[in-house]
Order: sequence, then C-alpha cells, then structure tokens
Amino acid sequence: MNNSAPFLAVYRVKRTLRSSALALLATGLIFTAGIVSRVKLGLQQPSAETALMISFIVLCTVMLALHTFTSAVRFTADSVEKRYLLTIASIPLDEIRGRRQIAPSGEQASIRFYVIVPNHASLPTIKCAEYHEFDDAFYDWFLSLPDLDAKTK
Repeated sequence: MNNSAPFLAVYRVKRTLRSSALALLATGLIFTAGIVSRVKLGLQQPSAETALMISFIVLCTVMLALHTFTSAVRFTADSVEKRYLLTIASIPLDEIRGRRQIAPSGEQASIRFYVIVPNHASLPTIKCAEYHEFDDAFYDWFLSLPDLDAKTK
C-alpha cells in the first residue's frame, strides 16, 4: 500500500453546506421567534403541539448545524480519523485493508461515499461522503488503497 497519506490534512464539510446549515438554523430560529411572539401577543393560544413543534425545529436545526461544523476527516502522522459531533473513529494507516466506494442510488448517484476498511473487525470502518472538501492528495491516497470492490466482482 502506498503510505503517502495527506499528512496532517483536515477535510471539513464544504463551505456551501456549512453556509446552508447556518441559513437553515437562522430560518428555524426566526420561525420559532415568530411563533413565540404570536403566543406572547395573544394571537395564538399556547399548546403542547406548539411547544413540541418549536422544540423539534430548534433541536433539528441545531443538531444539523453542529454536525455540519464538527464533521471532519483528519490525517495524523500515523492514522486517519473521521470526527463526528461526539465521537472519533480512527484507523492506524498500517491497519487499513482497503477501500470501497458506495453510490447509494447506483452508479448515477449525485453523491458517493468513500469507505476505508480496516484489517481487523475491532477497528472502526470509516465512511465519508463527497460533501467534504477533499483535494487531489486525498483522492490520490484513497485510490492507492487496494480496491475491495474489484476483488468481489
């Protein structure tokens, strides 16, 4: 295996998606503020459904924004990591068995997932999507890994 991993590189979610997540968060908060102000002004009766809807909107938009801003693929000197909101999945570079590519809707899918498969079941499989800002160094490294999809065909 080619061990020319993108040393100390960090690949975050694309800026356009981060901007969209912020816009959605702002829209959700504005919508929530509108509902709350209607209740405070007496134009709408407070209800359990209203409180549930507000809670759902705020929770979903906050979680989406947090995921968008904390998700990253990171290379250290000796491992590759997929960072999530609350967890980190890490595989040492010398414990990588190979790679897979997944197109959820078939070959014509608009987004692909890149899967890094470890040698041992005790290590996590790292799955990352094209919505990260990958560069040529990442693709060169990823394509240098053994293609596990080709071995199953």
